[in-house]
Amino acid sequence: MSEAVEQPVSHSRRLSREVAFQAIYMEYISELDDDTALETAMARHTLSPASQEFITEVVNGVWREVHELDAKIDPFLAKGWTLTRIAVSDLVVLRMAAYEFFFMPEMPPKVTISQAVDLAKRFGTADSGSFINGVLGNMLKASPKAEWEAPIVVDPEPEEDNVIHLHDTDEDEEEPQVEEDVKVGSWVIKRDTDEPTNNEPV
Repeated sequence: MSEAVEQPVSHSRRLSREVAFQAIYMEYISELDDDTALETAMARHTLSPASQEFITEVVNGVWREVHELDAKIDPFLAKGWTLTRIAVSDLVVLRMAAYEFFFMPEMPPKVTISQAVDLAKRFGTADSGSFINGVLGNMLKASPKAEWEAPIVVDPEPEEDNVIHLHDTDEDEEEPQVEEDVKVGSWVIKRDTDEPTNNEPV
C-alpha cells in the first residue's frame, strides 16, 4: 500500500480566503456552529498557523459584526436591490471584504478587492465578478482605507499581500486547483446558476 503524500504547508492568503468563504457559506446554509464549520473547511488543507489565524479571524469576525457589515454594504447596492435578493455566495464575499475594509486596518484594500472578485467568479454567477468589483470599489471610497497607505511592518510575513496590485494574480504562487463544485467534508458547495443575475431586478 502506497503511503499518503503529505501536503505542503500553505501560507497563501488567497487559499485562506477561499477556506474562510467555504466555512461561512456552510454555516450560512446549514445549522453548523462556528467551530464545526471552521474545522470542516480547514481539514482539507495543511495550513500554516498564520493562515489558520487569518481564517479564524475572518470567519468569526464576519458573524460577530454581521449586522454592521450589512449596514455598510446596503448603501452601495444598485437601486431596487436589497441584501435578501443577492445570491448567497455574493453576500458572503461582500461581508468578508467589508470586514477586511473596516476591521483589518493592515490589509491592503486592492488585494481585498482583487481576491474578492476572484472568489465571486469561482463560486458565484456569471455576473458576480463585475457586481462585486463595482460594489467594493464604491464602498472603498467611504471606508477608512479610502486614502490607504501601507503600514510600516518591521518583519513582514513573506506572502503576496505585501505587494499591492490592482489585479493581484499571484503569478509566483501555485494556484490552488478549484473545481466548479467544491466538496468540504460531507458538504458540496455548488456554483449557483439558478439565482438571478446581479445586473437586473427580476
